[in-house]
Amino acid sequence: MSRSDLLQYLCYPSYNRECVERRVLELEGAGVAEVAGLVGRGHSSVVLEVVLASGERAALKVLRTDSKRADLLTECEIARRAYPISPRVLKCGRHYILMELVRGVPVAEALREPERRLPLVLKTLSAGRGLDVLKVDHRELGRAHKHVILAHGGKIKIVDYESATTSEYPRNLCRLTSWIYNTLPNLKPQSEVLELLREYKKAGEDLRREVFREIVRHIAPVLEKSA
Repeated sequence: MSRSDLLQYLCYPSYNRECVERRVLELEGAGVAEVAGLVGRGHSSVVLEVVLASGERAALKVLRTDSKRADLLTECEIARRAYPISPRVLKCGRHYILMELVRGVPVAEALREPERRLPLVLKTLSAGRGLDVLKVDHRELGRAHKHVILAHGGKIKIVDYESATTSEYPRNLCRLTSWIYNTLPNLKPQSEVLELLREYKKAGEDLRREVFREIVRHIAPVLEKSA
């Protein structure tokens, strides 16, 4: 894809020259030197790989020109709050979020290897639990195959906070546990875990910590047997 084609994604899908030039100037001020590639397109934004003036690679989320959202400022603040489960946010503007570029594979893909399931499931659940502690409710983790990445180096990263909100009772752990049961073959929901999840939803933070340990204690042996 040519440089001019990539620059047009700064104002996707309108490809308005004036809009592109305006956003290029804004991003140059934020330290972006080059648009290097297209990472993905969503219904309200586009994610690009960029090169910073320092030479570092980063991810750039840009608001689509036809989006119903006024800006990306709320998402930026929630993504900052969600770090280190989220990618590190570098800079934000009304129409962009500049952040750490996460390289890796979807955790759903990595879970296809039976010998990796136990550590990956525990890491994934711990990431969901981490967001709960930070009072961030992602709200899209029922489709974790789109949002949970096993990054190079082995860390779990949860991306895309477009629908996220802050909450006193976030349910990331609950949604991820349900997703894992629905995703892994031969892993049937355990009545004990389902009851613990119901308790977790209503519990305060101190009790949630204990319930999480109990959930892991029930799930781990089942995963070991299925490996």
